[in-house]
Amino acid sequence: MTVYDFAIVGAGIAGASLAAELSAGGARVLLLEGEDRPGYHATGRSAAFWEECYGGPEIVPLTLASGPYLRDNGFLRQRGALYIAKEGDEELVTQFMRRFVPTGASIQHMGRADIQKKLPGIRRLWSDAIWEPVCADIDVAALHARYLALAREGGTRLECRARVVDLDRGQGEWTIAVAGGETFRAAVVVNAAGAWADELARIAGAKPAGIVPYRRTVAQVRVDPPVDEDLPLVLDIRGRF
Repeated sequence: MTVYDFAIVGAGIAGASLAAELSAGGARVLLLEGEDRPGYHATGRSAAFWEECYGGPEIVPLTLASGPYLRDNGFLRQRGALYIAKEGDEELVTQFMRRFVPTGASIQHMGRADIQKKLPGIRRLWSDAIWEPVCADIDVAALHARYLALAREGGTRLECRARVVDLDRGQGEWTIAVAGGETFRAAVVVNAAGAWADELARIAGAKPAGIVPYRRTVAQVRVDPPVDEDLPLVLDIRGRF
């Protein structure tokens, strides 16, 4: 039986990108996916944006570092983003600028007249904003497919319908049992199971990290007259939407 250098559990964007990078370095990689196809859950349902200020100032360097790869390979479509604020939110706007200007993110303060240009018809109660001009849509499906292709080219073995049911560590390697009875062996197991990461940790005898799957709700509405499809991403400075 082949002993893989890495067995990655979960073939979403995290697992697929890890597999691509590890196999490119010559590692023997096994990619295990419990569903019928990779990316069925969070990755396949992701409406993703490359938004420089997402996650706080500590995350900005990672976001900025990813920009050239995403942009150069055609995975980004520039949209721009507006953090909008009401009267009484002035201190929040000031704090936001103080936190993010030093990070190198592209942001600028914007008043009511400029907000109206970006969002024609916006209610007058929205009087202040922060503009992120380079915020862009990410083509998640294309990015995920790219990483899966690179992993395959690097020799990664992908197994779908392979839900892990047991992990046993002995003699310097893992024995991995999947639903259906098949077993695999690997020196290292990587937990890229997303919402099921804690379940996999328990199977491995590791302490769960406290990861809780939440339901994400998206409301799609038809409006009349229709709006411009190039409108910016709009966020409330208080984080309510």
